[in-house]
Amino acid sequence: MPTLADLDELYKTTICKLPTESRLSYCIKQLDKIQSVLTKNAGALERKQKEKLKEIIEATQKEIAQLKK
Repeated sequence: MPTLADLDELYKTTICKLPTESRLSYCIKQLDKIQSVLTKNAGALERKQKEKLKEIIEATQKEIAQLKK
């Protein structure tokens, strides 16, 4: 399973260098945004797009769990 840094270029190049609280805030906001997009546009998205969003959601949730440790 890819990590958030593998899937999110901004996180990889910039956000990961910030303090833990800032990274956590970014992840939570991104997670909310992506879940909203998936929910509101589920009927309009293609299967591959849905799978990609779900992959990003899982990676973000995993990153949040690691940051909370």
